[in-house]
Amino acid sequence: MAEKKVEKKIDKRVPKEEEEVEPKPFDIGDRVHVKKTALLPTGFDGQVGKVYENSILIDIDADSVAEARSEELHDLHGRVIVRFAEATKLEA
Repeated sequence: MAEKKVEKKIDKRVPKEEEEVEPKPFDIGDRVHVKKTALLPTGFDGQVGKVYENSILIDIDADSVAEARSEELHDLHGRVIVRFAEATKLEA
């Protein structure tokens, strides 16, 4: 009888060192103000709905948008994604 060679697979991947998770500048539910964006140049206030790696999804407060920009607000379905640098957190 021929003996079968059984080779153990060795995990050659280098284990990642535990990376320190840097805290995000915004949390879900934070109230924010955005001075302007390409679609809403008048600026607006809103609430953070989701936090991504470098940006946030904002649910726009319709009362903070100028009446002349209500069509743009409708086109955006009341939401917009902006970079962290474009938004400032409002104190509660």
